[in-house]
Amino acid sequence: MLLYKYSTVTIAPERFINLLLFPLPMTDILVTNDDGYKSAGFVALVKELAKKYSVTAVVPDRGRSWIGKAITTKKELKLRRITYDDVDMFLLNGTPADCVQIGLYDAVDTRPKMVLSGINIGLNIGQARTLSSGTIGAAIEGSIDGVRSIATSLSIPMNIRDKKTDFYTPESNQLFENAAKITTKVTTILMDKAFVGVDLFSLNIPFHATVDTPLEITTLFRTRYGRLFHKKGSKYLHQTPPIQFKNMDEGSDLKALNENKISLTPMNISFVANHSLKNVETVFHQEW
Repeated sequence: MLLYKYSTVTIAPERFINLLLFPLPMTDILVTNDDGYKSAGFVALVKELAKKYSVTAVVPDRGRSWIGKAITTKKELKLRRITYDDVDMFLLNGTPADCVQIGLYDAVDTRPKMVLSGINIGLNIGQARTLSSGTIGAAIEGSIDGVRSIATSLSIPMNIRDKKTDFYTPESNQLFENAAKITTKVTTILMDKAFVGVDLFSLNIPFHATVDTPLEITTLFRTRYGRLFHKKGSKYLHQTPPIQFKNMDEGSDLKALNENKISLTPMNISFVANHSLKNVETVFHQEW
């Protein structure tokens, strides 16, 4: 039987308050995800990181996938402290990005060196999925606040999914143990290093990868989703199309994973096409 221990504090959207009910921990790494606190990938990651670092976990109280970097503004958020599967954590009834915000300002005593988001159940590769992912969104929120951030995701083969594996039980932690070790190794390498123009990293891991699997620095492949919403009667239901491993650009995350390599993509959040600034400036100087 799993025992839950918790205290509660309400945080109004217009005013955050310190969690005076809790002794705030010293923290190297703040960890969150978008799959919810029972996700085996999340639990496995926290346990592995805790072998080497001081870790504080602030996580959505339920799955919040495909929500990007959404921030809650119209309702009060409630933070609870519990122990689940021998992991102490804070639960928040908000988004992954909310978890990072409240984590950084209300759940830790010292500013963490890194924010980690994951391990996501499934890949977050390509521009389209990256811009929609709650896992990536949490890492973006950390980077906006000036903290080095990593989003980490594990490929789940169809034969594993077809077995209707429950990824929300402690028994499934073992499926993510190698990915947790890989993420911890990448975290250690990146911890104290600075890279010009890099705000965050997206790490995508093949299912059978180990810490000895080759790692490739990649770009995001560019493709559209295709149809996301399918009509059923008078309603539309979301259904994510499978990733198609074709038309793979050299150096892309898609190609690396197809070759069973770990993909690490350095990203920034400027959304400015620096290489085209002069061209656009010339056109508008002439035409405006």
